[in-house]
Amino acid sequence: MLSQQTIDTVQSTIPLLEQQGEKIIQHFYQNLLSENESLRHIFNESNQKKGEQAKALAGAVLLYAKNITQLESLLPEVERIAHKHVSLGVIPEQYPLIGNALLSAIQDVAELPAGHPVLQSWGEAYGVLADVFINAEESIYQHNEQSVGGWRGDREFVISRIKDESYNVKSFYLDAADGKSVPDFDAGQYIGIKLSLPESKYQQIRQYSLSSMLTPGQFRITVKAEPKGVVSSYLHQCQQGMKVTVQAPTGVFRLDNEKPYHVFIAAGVGITPLMTMLQQALINGIDPKKVLFIQSQHDAESELFKRDLAALKEQYGFHYHCQITAGKVDNYIDADKLAAWTKEAAIPLEEQTAVYFCGPKEFMSGMKRACQQLAIPEANMHYEVFAPTNPI
Repeated sequence: MLSQQTIDTVQSTIPLLEQQGEKIIQHFYQNLLSENESLRHIFNESNQKKGEQAKALAGAVLLYAKNITQLESLLPEVERIAHKHVSLGVIPEQYPLIGNALLSAIQDVAELPAGHPVLQSWGEAYGVLADVFINAEESIYQHNEQSVGGWRGDREFVISRIKDESYNVKSFYLDAADGKSVPDFDAGQYIGIKLSLPESKYQQIRQYSLSSMLTPGQFRITVKAEPKGVVSSYLHQCQQGMKVTVQAPTGVFRLDNEKPYHVFIAAGVGITPLMTMLQQALINGIDPKKVLFIQSQHDAESELFKRDLAALKEQYGFHYHCQITAGKVDNYIDADKLAAWTKEAAIPLEEQTAVYFCGPKEFMSGMKRACQQLAIPEANMHYEVFAPTNPI
């Protein structure tokens, strides 16, 4: 338990974090990575260069300071981050290194002398938060390890098949190199892929959603070659038979089994986790007449899983719309279109309906606004962001 004095001191730094949070976190990364070279194998270099990681972490530190007296409100965010940490292979021994770098950054930016009460209080507060994450992550590691076919840490997989889904998207089918079974996973979850790239002395780890529940005994990921995506471009050059290192499935983007109605809205390669959610919903016996799947793509050549969706629709008869945007804002999905399509499918936009959406950040922001305009409860909105988490 933190003392009231510690809590008051931490909360007194909220204005500093609001004004100079990103600067503190930039110093934090400089301190951490210059003094702990091995941690460069964990952090996404691309996000570091773009500043996304610093912005997201600065927001998380500020959120902690503001909610330090009601940590239970942070549990959903803690769970999400803990799953991400497990996909990166974060271990308890790394937390003191991170804590020291954070305190040093606060001291640098705020120009505080050694032993200042702010540093002492933040040291105590960080220790409490670190324990929360260590315990949450250990629980996930144990679950993964004890699952049938599960494991902890790195496991080698072989790319057994590569399928072109569009001109810039490929699906990779992964089999365990040891020939043993792999665990079941929840629809919407992802795996961490660790690669050693020729042009980098640091390993690169990326998270990719599992994109099919219909390939028993193997994993499938579906990857878009991003214009400046170092890892995605490398994967697109990989050949059948090559090996990759994989962390066990994790993630909290899951099907809401309490709701009878489900609306899935995907844009681009954001369809990957929603594809498994659709499959799981249908396999679990959810009434197809209460399921609406909406896909938004730039053009016909970009339409992902067209045959797979057509086969599922023929088999189960759920409601489906595919929208081609041609890059025009007027063609984007908005509240009016969503209201019209759900009305056509006789799906009520109220407490009974779970709405899932995934895609580029601008699309996600637009979908959240549309849901809010239609008075869809926040608790019924489920989404996944493929980037360091900032508000959408």
